[in-house]
Amino acid sequence: MSDRTVDAAVIGAGIGGLAAGIALRAAGVSVVVYESGERLRPVGAGLSIWPNGVKALRALGLGQIADDAPRGGGALRRADGTELAGFDPEAIADRYGAPLVALDRGELHGALLAGLGQERLRLGMRAIGLDEDVVRFADGSEARAALVVGADGLGSVVRERLLRDGEPADSGIVAFRGLSDWSGPVPAGEWWGKRSIAGLLPLASGAVYWYLAARGEPDPDLLADRLTEYGPPLPAIAARTAPADVLCHRLYDRPPAQRWSDGAATLLGDAAHPMLPFLGQGACSALEDAVALGGAVAASADIRAALVEYERRRVGRTASLVRGSRRAASVALLGSGLARRLRDALVGRAPESVRLRQLDAAVGR
Repeated sequence: MSDRTVDAAVIGAGIGGLAAGIALRAAGVSVVVYESGERLRPVGAGLSIWPNGVKALRALGLGQIADDAPRGGGALRRADGTELAGFDPEAIADRYGAPLVALDRGELHGALLAGLGQERLRLGMRAIGLDEDVVRFADGSEARAALVVGADGLGSVVRERLLRDGEPADSGIVAFRGLSDWSGPVPAGEWWGKRSIAGLLPLASGAVYWYLAARGEPDPDLLADRLTEYGPPLPAIAARTAPADVLCHRLYDRPPAQRWSDGAATLLGDAAHPMLPFLGQGACSALEDAVALGGAVAASADIRAALVEYERRRVGRTASLVRGSRRAASVALLGSGLARRLRDALVGRAPESVRLRQLDAAVGR
């Protein structure tokens, strides 16, 4: 016997899972979100939410958090700080109908949880299997649901049951990330180094989100050496983060899948289409997934038909983002001096109108 019967069970309470819960509630579905952790601990520090992600937040009724956030923009620079190209925040907002904003991941997570409702969240529920419409948990309990949504990230239990396509692919790239209490001026944007890339993003809280990605091993002790090629103030800002608070991990993705669903179970976010972070679309695409899933369920009384429509809307778009993120990583992490000089020259000479058009495929219009 199942311990609980619900209309929809969402597995995973990350950004995508909470957003899916909100969207399904809006579609009139009784939903419960199950999270393996005993408490919610958002993984990461800061996020760039591009206009498509802001539009998804608005559709979920959470536009205020984006409206209150700093608008993103900044510049692309060489490692020494020489500016190659700038991005005007107003030009981005005008072109795409919504701004690029900087959000603290924890604040976004909290807003999503408030939108869902704490009463719809079950903590300490680690999914270990899926049999037809029954989710099994490590504590021996089960949940029967008319719709199961796997939003359980890279190592998705639901994906293993649906697709059985093995482990995600190690990109060979390591990311270092953190929040700094830096109080001086913050030149927002990205710096391109030799086989590495770094960036700064001021947040509404007053903290500064910084990151560095490079090919190599996930050793926190290597961060200081990686930062030596970068001009001020990037190394000083990163140094204001306590070593114990620096996040260091490998980056993974998967080749795009042709389908995500089986019967009345489907995938969302990193469980469906993990991507490298070089287009800034991981969280944005998970939010878009949630809106599309809620819309498809609202439009059809047949769950399986709704999932066909959900995949129609999302599989092709996310596949292009996965591939585009891989290409962007190759461009950002060039090792050859000649290749880097050619890249920098092309970026530096391109008019802003051209640079904005290059964002269209990722951001959409």
